[in-house]
Amino acid sequence: MSNPNKTGMKIRLLFLITALCTCTISQAQKVTEPLTKFHHHEISISYGLLPIPDWNNIAGEFIFPVASFGLIQKRDNHYYGAINLNYTYRFNPKFSLGITGGITGNKGTWSSFYDKDLSSKDNRLYLFFLPTVKYNWFTRKNFALYSSVGLGAYFLRNQLKDGTHHKTRFAYQVNALGIEYGKRFAFFCEFGVGYSGTILVGERFRF
Repeated sequence: MSNPNKTGMKIRLLFLITALCTCTISQAQKVTEPLTKFHHHEISISYGLLPIPDWNNIAGEFIFPVASFGLIQKRDNHYYGAINLNYTYRFNPKFSLGITGGITGNKGTWSSFYDKDLSSKDNRLYLFFLPTVKYNWFTRKNFALYSSVGLGAYFLRNQLKDGTHHKTRFAYQVNALGIEYGKRFAFFCEFGVGYSGTILVGERFRF
C-alpha cells in the first residue's frame, strides 16, 4: 500500500515542475519575440549643409584673390547643400551596409578685380554614389549613436564660358558621429565631412 504523504509530495512536485516549464517557455517567447520583429531594410532621406564642393568653393573665394593679388576672384556664389537618399540592409542591430546617392552643386562667376568685364560663369552639378558601411556603437531603446563611411564616385557637370565639361572622380563621406532617435520611423543628425555634407539632418523608415 502506497504512502499518502509520498503521493502528495509527488503531485506537488509535478505541479511545481509544470509551473517552472510554463514560466520558462513564456520567458523564452518574450526574448525571441523582438528578433522576429527586427526590420532589416531601411530607407532614409537627408539634407546636408556644406558638402566638400562648397568648402572648396569657399576656400577659392579667399585664396585666389589673395594669391593672385586680385587678378582672379570668385563672386556671386550660391550654395545649394546636398540632398541624399540612402538604402541600407541591417544585418543586426550593430552592423549595416547600404548605398547612398545624392546631388549637390554650386555656382558663381570668375572675374578680375581690375576688369569686371572679364567674367566667366562656373556652374557645377555633382551626382554621387557611395557604398556605405554603418556601425552602431551605442544603442538603447529608440536611441543610437553610430559612425559611417562611404566611398564611391561623383559625376560632375561643369558649365563654363567656353562650354560644358564632364568629369568623374573619387567621392567619399565620413561621418564621425550620428545621432538617431526613433523606432520604425526615426529622425537623425550626422556630423562629418564629404559630398553628403558636414551637418546632415533627415529621417529614415525601417521595414
